[in-house]
Amino acid sequence: MVVLSFLDAPVVTGPARGLIHLARALPPEVRLHVAILRGRGAGPVPPLDEMSDGALTVHEIQERGPYDPSILARAVAIAWRTGARVVQSHSYKPHLIAMAVRAARRVPWVGHHHGWTAENDKVKRYHRIDAWSLPRADRVVAVAQSARDIVVHEGVRPDRVVVIPNAVDARDLSTPMTREEARAKLGIPEGEFVAAVVGRLSHEKGQDLALRALAQARAQGAQVTFALAGDGPDRAMLEALSRELDLGLAVRFLGHQKLVGVVYKACDMLVMPSRSEAMPNALLEAMTLGLPVVATRVGGVPEVADDGEMAWIVEPESVESLARAVVDCVARPEERARRVAQARSRAAERHDPARRAERYLDLYSALGVR
Repeated sequence: MVVLSFLDAPVVTGPARGLIHLARALPPEVRLHVAILRGRGAGPVPPLDEMSDGALTVHEIQERGPYDPSILARAVAIAWRTGARVVQSHSYKPHLIAMAVRAARRVPWVGHHHGWTAENDKVKRYHRIDAWSLPRADRVVAVAQSARDIVVHEGVRPDRVVVIPNAVDARDLSTPMTREEARAKLGIPEGEFVAAVVGRLSHEKGQDLALRALAQARAQGAQVTFALAGDGPDRAMLEALSRELDLGLAVRFLGHQKLVGVVYKACDMLVMPSRSEAMPNALLEAMTLGLPVVATRVGGVPEVADDGEMAWIVEPESVESLARAVVDCVARPEERARRVAQARSRAAERHDPARRAERYLDLYSALGVR
């Protein structure tokens, strides 16, 4: 069986990592192919085949402009050449491509909903294309119950939506570095209690709330510093806010980190101050590795980590609640250990790549794909 996924990813995004995990976990008789859209001037194709240990095959679809109808014919050609029995799509442009391939190849189409942000009007227009196209898919995979509710509200028939949560492969997070070596690499001194804030530096991720909460937590006596791993459009604003709050060396901007496992190795907890999420990989990664978590109650977060059992979960946009949770987490090592143990068990039980692959195989079977 050949599964062909269409992806628009200039770098290794969350959906791309999900395909890597899926390819590794599928049985040998199922082969995953990924067709990646490449805009003009794009950098090298992300090495998904290499990262999957050769478990998937990558195809490149070079776009000649922002609206290039010829990509449809080239996508159809890839589907015929590979013998695709089912096509999948991630984000609005791949949805349109998969719709065309389904018509030409007469195979089922599985769309995916990974959550929406609302950072600008352009992104909102893309969401409207998503909302128009997804109800036309044979099945829609939502990464969380909250994501399922969104697509059903947008017109997808409830019986066509399947919830398949994200998974984490600990191999992607492992590093031979010791904690001391990881800290030295990132410029973090020994002796500090450090919270990682991992994600693209943009409004929906809420790093501005994290900085304000850090200032309050330190004013309350918490000896904690933050390390922001990631880059994005809000970096200059966040650096200015850090100076305004007089945080100094209490905040370190690490930039984009290709090996996020090094960040987790160097840090003592994860703070996830998001305004919106679907099924956040950073949360799953921290749970898998045994880092305590403070997160906001958005998207699939409450589904993944029960408040009081596996994480400290606070209401979004509440700087005061975020600061109190950080102070409590820093001050209570026994409680950190208790929640970490519960979280590790949950991650192993529900977010294992092999179990996720089984759910996809059940989905393909339900669609009559053999």
